[in-house]
Amino acid sequence: MPEMLTRKERVRRALRREAVDHLPFQTNFTPAMGKILAAHFGLPPAELPFRLNNHLVRVDISYHRPTSEDGTIELDWWGAGWDTRTEGYWHALAPLATSLDLDGYPWPDPCRADLLDDARTTIASQGAGYFLMPNLGMCLFERAWSLRGFDNVLLDMSDRVEWLEDLLDRITAIQVALARRFVNAGVDGGYLGDDYGAQRSMLFSPRMWRRLMKPRLARIVEVFSGAGLPIILHSDGDIKAILPDLVEIGVTTLNPVQPEVLDPVWLEREYGRKLSFYGGISTQSTLRTGGASLVRSATLDCARSLAPSGTGLVLGPSHRIQSDIVPESVEAMLAAFRELEIGPCR
Repeated sequence: MPEMLTRKERVRRALRREAVDHLPFQTNFTPAMGKILAAHFGLPPAELPFRLNNHLVRVDISYHRPTSEDGTIELDWWGAGWDTRTEGYWHALAPLATSLDLDGYPWPDPCRADLLDDARTTIASQGAGYFLMPNLGMCLFERAWSLRGFDNVLLDMSDRVEWLEDLLDRITAIQVALARRFVNAGVDGGYLGDDYGAQRSMLFSPRMWRRLMKPRLARIVEVFSGAGLPIILHSDGDIKAILPDLVEIGVTTLNPVQPEVLDPVWLEREYGRKLSFYGGISTQSTLRTGGASLVRSATLDCARSLAPSGTGLVLGPSHRIQSDIVPESVEAMLAAFRELEIGPCR
């Protein structure tokens, strides 16, 4: 093994549970927190990912989001609306909330010629050094409720499940087409986001997940696995019940590994030979409420628990850090990262 790996190769090996010189790191942040951190470190915002020692770069579609006349709602590529006044994701408009007409809906075109222009530019400029992956967030369940409404989708599971399957099939076809284009463009792996869990148990039954989500998620995963690429699935909450299913369909890496709902020691013991991990440092508690000493110890403990052999983990916060986290906590986490660069955690 070389003395020092590139960020790209370090992530690639860690996701495959191969030997690395040290764990790769990744800290994602909201735009508001990015401004705070850039000012705190005295850096231009563009230099912040390097200061955070980030290893991953997400590429996305080229799309300018239109806003409502009063500027309070922003429409995504699919036509769902999001409140611009919040730091996180606050759903504001479900275009299919009162309509069952899927044929008449203006579905986005995944084959549009210029859709990957920005992604190709990023791949060309950063692909040699960083691990690049497409942002296929809100993949299936979340995309369905963003178009239909959260409560409506849960009711549809009971009242019109065949119609919901039609909706999910249309979403899947678009996501598969996008995934194929990203693979052909030269990404290093897949990143799929779809929250199935709550703080305790899943948002809906594992039986219904296996009917509605599993076969369609498998189709998207297969685009990446068929190309020999790792697949990261982001799914918040307690999804213990479906972890065997995720392994079965080819998911290689679990994110965000919330320690409040998935015990890291248990997770590594039961799935450390089947999955690698990404995340693990709590944004819900540790980074938000802990002091520097607690943040340091939690960061090192996360590495010990999820990567006892020194690989199999991209270490970082369990979600994007927001402005309720003080910069000093971020500094303490970065200091622990530097300790882990020097040598294995004892």
